[in-house]
Amino acid sequence: MLPNVNYIGNKKKIVDWLIQLIPSDVISVVDGFSGGGSVSYSLKSAGYRVIANDMLYSSFELNKAFVENNEVILSYEHLENANHYNASENVKKRLSSLSQKLYFPDEVEELAGLVGYAEDCLQGYQYSIYLSLLRRAMIRKLPYSRMNINWDNITKLRDEEYSYEKYGRRRAYHNQSFIEHMYSAIDEYNMSVFKGKRAATVEQLDIFDLIEKYPSADLLYMDPPYPGTMNNYDAFYGPFDDMFTKHVKHIDLTSSENFMQYMEDIFNLVSKKYKYVMISLNNSIKPSFSEFVKMISEYGNVEIFEKKHNYQVSGSKTKEKNMELVALVTFN
Repeated sequence: MLPNVNYIGNKKKIVDWLIQLIPSDVISVVDGFSGGGSVSYSLKSAGYRVIANDMLYSSFELNKAFVENNEVILSYEHLENANHYNASENVKKRLSSLSQKLYFPDEVEELAGLVGYAEDCLQGYQYSIYLSLLRRAMIRKLPYSRMNINWDNITKLRDEEYSYEKYGRRRAYHNQSFIEHMYSAIDEYNMSVFKGKRAATVEQLDIFDLIEKYPSADLLYMDPPYPGTMNNYDAFYGPFDDMFTKHVKHIDLTSSENFMQYMEDIFNLVSKKYKYVMISLNNSIKPSFSEFVKMISEYGNVEIFEKKHNYQVSGSKTKEKNMELVALVTFN
């Protein structure tokens, strides 16, 4: 089972239902916006040939660790060595911008040592698992599990007494060290590694570059960052990519001005050599849901499936009922 990677918009709770919707003649699936990897990981488990892609480097390493990797695990010795590693001045300088922006100065010093160890001493899938653990630790230490909270709110919500008085929870995990978080999850992460029936490949590409590299496959699955939704993944997780200078240029699908044209361009490309597109929908998008469905209907037969599930609103004790919608397009 894929470990908890703390990723906004994760499809982990409904992924079994999604996979049941895939037509029986599909063998190869391209996951265009793989994010936290729950869909790609489950596709691998179900025996599909998987190409998992995301423009975020943090997602790329997550998917390398659990989707592409078949057998490599990380040892406790690596964490023990990392805990006492002295980072180079170059690494310290690279991470200095995080001080009193996301973390306290002593925490940034610890983080620099952990990053320095990864870059100097690890490679391959061990590097990917280690960075995935480090990413989880960084997210766990931040309120609301994202990296675009301002410093005043971070310091306020990391005050355990304030948190208890305001929300009835002390959230002590925010104040645990990075290495403590990594130790707490290493067994779960290692146990999630398994050998798939078919090969899996992971990419960090813009969606159009991905289609150019993989111009044919059975099915393209997309869960894009729709306009008008909680979609700013660059802001949520981009500082991790900044730490490793691993940003890639990509189109902005979050803009309602360009969204429909970009999606039409994607469908024009894949309709020639793919059998199907499966796309997770959002009925609050701009342009409208009906306009989007009308557009994709021009390319073939469209079936829409829906499933109720509860969505935990970040920072809230209540859950709102949410309808997951998926369109399956069979090309003409």
